[in-house]
Amino acid sequence: MSEPWDPRHSALVIVDYQNDFCHEDGAVARMGHASEPSAAIQPRIADVLESARASGMPRIFVRVVHSEWTDTPAWTDRGSESFHVPVVREGTWGAEFYKISPRPDELIITKHRYSAFLFTPLKLALEAKGASSIVIVGVQTDVCVHATARDAMQEGFVPIVVEDCVATRDQEAHDTALQDIRVRVGLVVNSSDIHSAWS
Repeated sequence: MSEPWDPRHSALVIVDYQNDFCHEDGAVARMGHASEPSAAIQPRIADVLESARASGMPRIFVRVVHSEWTDTPAWTDRGSESFHVPVVREGTWGAEFYKISPRPDELIITKHRYSAFLFTPLKLALEAKGASSIVIVGVQTDVCVHATARDAMQEGFVPIVVEDCVATRDQEAHDTALQDIRVRVGLVVNSSDIHSAWS
């Protein structure tokens, strides 16, 4: 029996690996939060991406973008945090990918909420490629990574989160999200678990 991250039946999904979340001059850092954990996983994400490319499996880059066309009152007023710094605004440097670049044969999906499945063609793309599971890397572990993993499971896909290729600004939030995914949502693996299968 093949592993669920077998490249013949899975797709790599890179979630929100963008300047505003990862760069020292990005919005997260300018809001006073730590961007270093997100920046630190870049080499490992790059390695996983290269392994996925070598295997020929589908690769999907997901980016979140906000604009006046998608900013509903409920969205802009969400939570208790003050969003006093513009984050991943349409057409800005902050919304660009951080130190990774899609190739012409890699799909870019733009989302406007936490989950990569909400209001996007991700499910259709996965079904078209015959993927029954998705391997998730990116940021933030407790927000968009978690939301995407949960919706993947609810949409009928096995979510596999690569724990050393996801990050968030707070270690406790990172650990709690991964534990919730382990217990209720899908699989949590290390990048070493999948490199051999994709080489």
